[in-house]
Amino acid sequence: MGKISRRHFLQGSAAGTAAALVGGCFAIRGASEADTLIAETHQGPVLGVALGDSVRFLGIPFAAAPTGPLRFRAPEPAKRRDFVFSATSFAPAPIQNPPREGLYGPGALPLSEDCLSLNIWRPYGAGPHPVYVWIHGGGNVAGSSRMPVFDGARFARHGIVCVTLTYRVGAFGFLDVSSILGSDYAGSGNNGMLDILAALEWVRDNIAAFGGDPQAVTVGGQSAGAKNVCTLLGMPAARGLFRSAIAQSGGAETLNSAAAAAHMAELFAHEVEGNATAIEKMSAQHLLLIQNRVAAKWPRKYPFRPVIDGIHLPKLPLSSLQAGEGHRVPLLIGTTRDEVAFFGPNDTRDGAVVQSDLANISLSDFAPVYARYPSIMPESDAIDRRYAALTAEEYGIPTIHAADAHGSHAPTWRYRLDMPRNTDPNAGYAVHGSELPLVWDKQDDPGSAVLGPEGPEAEALAARMHAHWVSFIRNGAPDLSIDPGWGRYEDKARRTMLFDRDSRVASDPGRAERKLWEMANFDFS
Repeated sequence: MGKISRRHFLQGSAAGTAAALVGGCFAIRGASEADTLIAETHQGPVLGVALGDSVRFLGIPFAAAPTGPLRFRAPEPAKRRDFVFSATSFAPAPIQNPPREGLYGPGALPLSEDCLSLNIWRPYGAGPHPVYVWIHGGGNVAGSSRMPVFDGARFARHGIVCVTLTYRVGAFGFLDVSSILGSDYAGSGNNGMLDILAALEWVRDNIAAFGGDPQAVTVGGQSAGAKNVCTLLGMPAARGLFRSAIAQSGGAETLNSAAAAAHMAELFAHEVEGNATAIEKMSAQHLLLIQNRVAAKWPRKYPFRPVIDGIHLPKLPLSSLQAGEGHRVPLLIGTTRDEVAFFGPNDTRDGAVVQSDLANISLSDFAPVYARYPSIMPESDAIDRRYAALTAEEYGIPTIHAADAHGSHAPTWRYRLDMPRNTDPNAGYAVHGSELPLVWDKQDDPGSAVLGPEGPEAEALAARMHAHWVSFIRNGAPDLSIDPGWGRYEDKARRTMLFDRDSRVASDPGRAERKLWEMANFDFS
């Protein structure tokens, strides 16, 4: 559908205009229902599509296109439109290496620098409804809000306005160019985080038009999205933009120092033979090629990270949480049991670990910890010990660190998904991302269900986990009528909900492994 003139839009009644615009897409039951299809934002009206139990709005710009002179700049507000925006299709995903076809739905994934958009699923009824804002993962180099599992209609049917957003990734969002292009670009290494902040500000200013309560926002994410959620907890500018947070497979210490960020910028400048200004005007595909070459040389896994720049991010988020200086909001945080099994064994299948396998620690500091894994996993083979150690290094121990720190100052709940898949891929493991179809209640979608455990027991677990997430978004706590023993996380008891065929609460699960890591030197690069 093309642009719709504002004059034509305003001339008709709400019901009549909506019917004329979207024709046979749905049956309108009355003017009040038609009103929910149209939302008046600060940038102008937007038109959604009616679903069975919600209204969906796709591809709404929340900021100006970060293209041309705005590349490497903080996001600027979207301009007001003089037409009705037809929010019927997803906007392009951020620039990234093309994923395998079908991962994000039928066909190839459209990519563009003009990607700063969000999608909304709203319940029928005036509200105000609580709001869930979702940050996708992808290592801060990939990902999309259009992944089929991120279907907000499942939350909307429970009276929650669900928002999924897109932000710049890779060099476009996390390259600090101030050391090579000048101080005018100070803070540019956090542009991806500033995109997320801009989306949250847009939600604050506009979500009431979609039936949402701007005072009842929960921000959540998985993988890099969860790490970005934890970063938000340490960003002063995020204060007041959300009242609770969910971090699925993240942590609060996968960051770059200012020195590391400057070194990365030097590597980019070297790729263009010292003509640093070339990266401002070259094509997106050329910049992506340079990004790939620099990433191949970088010593740590996931090189594109938020930057401790002293401007937007004053210190390591974990340090802020430990000092009680983070945002003291309720936090739901957890991991899957076998995160790294998702990526498979090393090529030689001998359990060897190299520096590029590690995100948060040097190989020299990792080695003595890894050498002790046979003592706590004597019956396991080298492949499974490697899975366990790398899972702990990147997700498990950082999650415990964050929970310990945040739980000392604010309500915190921890979980772990232990239910494995029964069939390949990843049979026998609860891998990275396998909680997604459960918490999003997408077991009935084959393209989503393949990510996690399958079968009737998984369907029952999906109902349970989804109910806990809904309760947390509504009330800042899981549903204790379902699992009354799931108490708040405290670093002495470390109560953790283990989701499995027979879910249960455990105190300090994996204690022996956690103790191995107590003296390890986690550091940001």
